[in-house]
Amino acid sequence: MSQNTYSKPKLIIAGKRIPEFENISFSERSGGEINQLSVSIKDPDYQDAHLFNAKVEFFLNEGLAEATPTFIGYVREMRPSDTQISITAYDPRVFLAGKEAMPVVITDQNNYDGYSAVQFLSDVIKNKLNVTDTIIDISALSDTNPPVPMKGYRTEGSAPYDVFLDLIENVVDDTTPKDPLEISVAMEGDKIIVGNKRSLDSDRTLSLSFMDGIKSMSYNFQIPRTRAIVTGPGGSWGEFTYGNSPMGIVGTTFRSNKEYNAELSDVARIEVMKNYVESKEISLNVTRGFDVGLENIVYVNVPDKTLRGNHRVTSKDINVSRSGVNCTLGLDKRIPRVGDYLERKIKLI
Repeated sequence: MSQNTYSKPKLIIAGKRIPEFENISFSERSGGEINQLSVSIKDPDYQDAHLFNAKVEFFLNEGLAEATPTFIGYVREMRPSDTQISITAYDPRVFLAGKEAMPVVITDQNNYDGYSAVQFLSDVIKNKLNVTDTIIDISALSDTNPPVPMKGYRTEGSAPYDVFLDLIENVVDDTTPKDPLEISVAMEGDKIIVGNKRSLDSDRTLSLSFMDGIKSMSYNFQIPRTRAIVTGPGGSWGEFTYGNSPMGIVGTTFRSNKEYNAELSDVARIEVMKNYVESKEISLNVTRGFDVGLENIVYVNVPDKTLRGNHRVTSKDINVSRSGVNCTLGLDKRIPRVGDYLERKIKLI
């Protein structure tokens, strides 16, 4: 088995390198969730330090001279004790999300009609957040496919990032009907990246097997929904049934604000195909691929034919302790819905 692990992590807080620290726990998730890092520090100089909003930079391996830190964020939680201080930092989107963010008010008189959702986000970051310093780098921002219009969107006071996530939640690129691509949001250091998920047919970023990279693997398999009925206003409705149903037809019913039967049938098809593709939830404990980004395509080369193939990275957890660095990749995972799970665990002895 390949043991290509990282061995010299580096942590910088408020511009100062931290030579000794206890466990570091870093996690990132797809779906627009904010990345976070937790660490315990025993350096006495930090016991009474004013660390709130201090900048945190975390590098996986000092020896690789990484151009971009694995994580850039800001301290938002502190838990001091007699012997150490534990802190939790969140990536820069934390200043735009939740109750602590500066809210935006969008009215008929003061609105973003004519903007796209990405243009709105870029404007807020540029003119409300990056006033004296670049907190979030927007140089890589480009519009989504399709663009999401802001026309008609009103709020009496909401966090900007919450507005953005609300706007893009149900938008997909439907160019490939069997693999509808939702919009993804990720951070690379302090740079925000918005785009459509990669098709499963895209070039692989990484290939893993039990002989090269996989220490252990577990997965859940949800019986995919193959039929959807969608109802709309005024008695309109639409349905879609996917013909490939080896486990039988499993259905779902929900409402939409679309008015016409043809539109509702299209909504039903997108819902079925999106969930059909993501019916597997795989967890890999790996010895390499620590730097792979969310939504990248990983080829899993294992004996089980139902799992062998391309998968999207949807989460990453890295833990640093005295015993070394541990990394777990989540593939194809989505928010669980009502349904039975068939769980099997595979572990390399």
